[in-house]
Amino acid sequence: MTNPVDATVKNRLNTRAQRLCVWAGPVMIFTWLLAFVFLCRFVPPPSPAMSAQQLVAKFGEDTNAIRLGLVISLFSCSLLVPFSSVIATQMRRIEGPRSVLANASLVSGGLLCVEFLLPFAIWQTALYRLDEWDPKLVQMLNDMSWLMFLGIISSACVQVACLGVCVLRDHREETIFPRWYGYLNIWISIMWFPAGWIPFFKIGAFAWNGLMAWYLPLTIYLCWFIVTIVLLLRAISHEEREVTALDLGHTGETLQHDEPEDAVLTPLAQS
Repeated sequence: MTNPVDATVKNRLNTRAQRLCVWAGPVMIFTWLLAFVFLCRFVPPPSPAMSAQQLVAKFGEDTNAIRLGLVISLFSCSLLVPFSSVIATQMRRIEGPRSVLANASLVSGGLLCVEFLLPFAIWQTALYRLDEWDPKLVQMLNDMSWLMFLGIISSACVQVACLGVCVLRDHREETIFPRWYGYLNIWISIMWFPAGWIPFFKIGAFAWNGLMAWYLPLTIYLCWFIVTIVLLLRAISHEEREVTALDLGHTGETLQHDEPEDAVLTPLAQS
């Protein structure tokens, strides 16, 4: 029989690990914004209509700062994996053992991490020999990076859509996530679609530095992160209370089961 004390310790360690994974999210966002805004100076993004010579001149203003920003971004985006993992863990509480949506969400989060890492690596390649590369080649690598960084939105859409559907399928009396959060995720998955149109535009709202492709998706993503962090921490606290109640109930049952044996042994010991 499993020791109730060992089970309680294990469950506490699990919830602590989940909280650490949740806090990996804000660390990722903070470090990435710090690198992207103040080191890379990619906010606002360089215009896709910029000439190759203008782009090389912009990158050459402070090449080492951009390189450092890209290194930090590479490390920070890896934190998306533990954050996606804790989302899937809470989704499994809703779905049970055969967690199809949770698995799809976790895999999509992993793919999204890779889709963030690759553009940063390509930017690093463009800056590695900036003085030696032909400006057109630097422009091509920059185009490739932005098209991947903003244009590949399918993984993010699948991740939040699976989360939204899973939340709406939770029919228990005290749901793990509020139902409005399910609708919010589905709405967000739709609102990210405009970013997928950036290959067709070099200027305007649908270009990679425009309202619909950059500012709106980025704002929605940051808001989604904040809301998700708060709700995940609340869900973990709820899980902790559930586990504690089950452990206490199990301990009580064990004591009741042992009581008759003690009652028999006591008279024998006295005799």
